Amino acid sequence: MTRVERVHDQARIEYVANGDVARLVMERNEEPINVFTPPQVEAMAETVEGVDESVDCLVLCGEPEFSAGADLRSIGDAPSEMRSVKIDAIAAASNRFIRTLRRFPGPVIAAVTGVAAGGGLGFTLACDLVAMHSHAVLDTAYARIGLTPDNATPFFLAKTVGPYKARELIFEPEPITAAEAAELGLANRRIDGPEDEFIDAVTEWAAELADGPTSVYEETKELIDSTFQGRLDEHLEEERDTIKRISNSEVFEEGLDAFLEKRDPDWS
Repeated sequence: MTRVERVHDQARIEYVANGDVARLVMERNEEPINVFTPPQVEAMAETVEGVDESVDCLVLCGEPEFSAGADLRSIGDAPSEMRSVKIDAIAAASNRFIRTLRRFPGPVIAAVTGVAAGGGLGFTLACDLVAMHSHAVLDTAYARIGLTPDNATPFFLAKTVGPYKARELIFEPEPITAAEAAELGLANRRIDGPEDEFIDAVTEWAAELADGPTSVYEETKELIDSTFQGRLDEHLEEERDTIKRISNSEVFEEGLDAFLEKRDPDWS
C-alpha cells in the first residue's frame, strides 16, 4: 500500500513499506530534463522536516532521472543583473535542504537513475548512502558553464575521494559511471536490471534498514558527522558567497550562453 502526498508541482512524497519508508521524488514535468527550482527545493526541505514520525528510512529519487541540477534556462532568461540574485536564491534553498537531509534521524538513501549532475550530484552526496542504477552517471558539470560548485559537492567529494581526485573531477567534468562511482567510494551499490525495477530494489534495501535500530543509526550518523563537525555549515555559506560572486562574472555569462546555445564556450 502506497500513500502519496503532493508537496509541489515538481515533487511528491510516497509512504511505502507500511509507512516505515518514505520516497521523496523530484519530478521532471514538462522540462527536457529533470531540473529544480528554489520553491521546489524549499518544499522538499519542509517535507523532510515534517515527515511522518513512523518513517525510519528516507529515499531521495528523481523521475525519470535523478536531477541535472538547477534550472539554468530560467537563469538565462533573467536579465543579467538579476542572475546572481536567482543563483543566490537557489543556493539558499539548496543549503536548507542539505542541512535537512543531514539532520534526518534515519538513513537517507540517494537512488540515482539517469544522471545526477551539478547540484543534483550535491544532493546525492549529501545522503547517507548512494544506490545507482547500472546505467546511471554522476557529473560535476560546473566547469562546463563557468561556475563554481555548490550544494556541498566539493565538500563531500574531497571527504570521499581526497582533494587531488576531487579537483580533477571538478576541473575536468566527465560522466562518472556507476561502476566508476563504486570504485571511487561515491556509491554503495550498483544495481543491474530493468530501470523500472530499480526503485523497488532500493525500497527493499530501505525497508531492511528501517527494521534496524533507528536510534543507533541516528547516533552513528552524528558520530561520523562529528569528523567534520561545524565545517559543513561554514562550507555551504562559503559556496553561496562564491557562486553568487562568480555568477556576476563574464566567465559565467559566456558559460551560460554557450550552454543555452548548445555550443562550446570560448574561455579566451
